[in-house]
Order: sequence, then C-alpha cells, then structure tokens
Amino acid sequence: MLIVIFLIYPFYVFSQQEPDNQIQVNFNSYFDNFRLNVIYPSINIVKSIDNNTSITGSYLVDAISSASMKMTFKVDGVTSATANKQGGGDNTPDELRHQINLGFVRNISGVSVSADGMYSIEHDYSSKTFATNISIPFAKKNTVLQIGFAGNWDKVFPQTRFWTRSRNTTTYNIGMTQILSKNIVSQFDFSFINIDGYMLDGYQVVRILNGTNLSILEPIEPEKRIRKALGARMNFAVSKHSTLLLGYRYYWDTWDIKSSTIDAEYKTHMSDYTNISLNVRQYFQNKAYFFKATYTVPEPLMAVDSKLNSGYTNDISVNLEYKGNRYTGIPIINNDKVTFLASLGFFHRHTDSPDWVMRMSELYAYLISFGFKFSL
Repeated sequence: MLIVIFLIYPFYVFSQQEPDNQIQVNFNSYFDNFRLNVIYPSINIVKSIDNNTSITGSYLVDAISSASMKMTFKVDGVTSATANKQGGGDNTPDELRHQINLGFVRNISGVSVSADGMYSIEHDYSSKTFATNISIPFAKKNTVLQIGFAGNWDKVFPQTRFWTRSRNTTTYNIGMTQILSKNIVSQFDFSFINIDGYMLDGYQVVRILNGTNLSILEPIEPEKRIRKALGARMNFAVSKHSTLLLGYRYYWDTWDIKSSTIDAEYKTHMSDYTNISLNVRQYFQNKAYFFKATYTVPEPLMAVDSKLNSGYTNDISVNLEYKGNRYTGIPIINNDKVTFLASLGFFHRHTDSPDWVMRMSELYAYLISFGFKFSL
C-alpha cells in the first residue's frame, strides 16, 4: 500500500477564485533510507465551462519499491496461510497504483461549491472517495466560512493473505478565514474523522520473543478510531513582496495519541517571473495506548506501525515557481503561458523504538518534484 502522506496534516481551505483553464504535469519522487522509493508522475486539468463553473480532472500513477513488502512472512494461524511467502508484487516495482479524480467548482452568488470523486486501485488495495466543500463569504468577503465533508471506502486485500477487509472513513471539516487588516489574515479549522474497519496494511507482523522462543503473529488493532484536530494559522505581510505564514495544530484521538504540529512558510516574490517559498515543520506525538516496542506474549491488541509510536518529525522544503517569458531563451519556458514548478524537500522522523522492518529509529527521506503548468 502506498504511503504518500507521512503524517495527518490539518485541512486548511483558503478562499479561492475560479482558476484559469490550465494543464499541469508533475514528476514527483520520494526516497528514504528505509528502502521505500516512490515515483509518481501526475497530470491535472482545469477547464472553465462558464464564468461561474469549472471542472477538474487528474490522473496519477505511482511506482513503489518497498523493503517491507520483500519480507518473508510465515505468520502463525490458518487464516493467514498463503502459498505466496513473498510480500509485494511479483516483479519490479513492488506496486503500481493508478488514481483518477474528477470534480467541479460552482460559484453561486458568491458562494463557492465544489465536489470531487476519486478512485484509486493497486494490486492489493482499492479506494473510493467523495468529497464536497462549500465556502460562504460574509462581511464584504472579509470573513469566509468553509464546511467540508469527505467519505472514503477502502478495500484491503494483501497479496500474502487470502482475505479482503474493508475500511470506511468519514471526515467533517469546518473552518473560518478572517481578514484582520490589510497585512494580517487569520484562519481556524476543526476536523472530525471517524474510521471503521481494518486499520492495518496486511504486511506487518508482530514478533513474540519469550526467552529463546520466537513466534510471528499478525498485529491486532481496534476496528474503530475517532480523530480530531484543531488548527490555527496567521498570514502576515512582511513586505510588499513577501509574506510569513505561521501555524499550529493540536490533534487527539480515541487511541490516546496526542500530537502538536508547528509550521512556518516564508514566500517572496523575487521578480516579475520568480516566486520562492521556504517551508519548515515540526511534529511531536506520544504513542497509542496499546503500542509496545517489544512483545513477550500474545496480547489482545498488538501494533508495530511506526505511526503509532511516540516520536517526532522535522521537514523542510524549498519551492520555486518561474513564469515563462520570451527573455529566458530556454525552450518551453520562453512562453508566457508556461510556468515551471520545482520543489526539493528533506524529511526526518525519529521514533522512540526501532522500526519493525529496518530495526532503525531514524528515517531520512528526500522529496524531489518538478513540473510545468500550461495556461490554455
């Protein structure tokens, strides 16, 4: 199963104008020292139907290579028996995921309404998503209320198992954007997420070590989880061409995980053609109440997922946006209807006990992305 999002990030919705007709093509990649490599090109299209309506479509394909899926699994128990002892795909890459998304945005007397549908499929996982959002302006558009809903219906069918399990997720978001002055914009957001069903990916195993006796069992997690998050952001105009965005999010759930996220983003307009931004983020969390670094006997609940362990993360990224123009002399971007996009990021995660596969506590990852946006 693809891991693209490393940690749950707050759902911030900004007041938006209708986008111009455009096509955006991106090439994205992720590499870490845990031998997880992901390459995912994508294409996104926005087309205006009239002055108040636009439709969107996107397609993404992921090629994934993961060390955890190359493990040999000999899990005790009849329900886990399988003729295929190797995880992951039968060849390289270990996974290939396809995702398609269709949506629309409609402006009705200043109120923006959007709806999106997404379908994702890979050899051991499928997902269907429907999301809708409404943005309502007040007080001469100085205040905007955002209300969002999303439903996810997922199926998990690991290649090393003989079963198929379901996971259903319902997400509610409410947020408010407030212009405080010509230099300051504030934003507040609350998310409520209800998850039911199978929470695992089907490839993890728990090692039970009692003296010299070792047995391997499947993890067991609750099939119900409620997640909540409350966030706030402030956007400051530092100068005529630069802004500073500061944010904080507090998260808590029914698995007793609590976390804090602090992030900052500095954006600057360097010239008529060049925008650069620098993002810095720190994240801290405690562990789930049933997570243990080691197990000596089977227990009713057992987990090895690093995302349920206590620890912290740090990440930093630099982003470039260069609008094409006839002065560049460089093919493709010597056109004012073309914008070049690039991003370079570094991610570090520390867990208070070693990862179940790699037996390391420090993960280091690099994220590289570049693409082009074409105005139509």
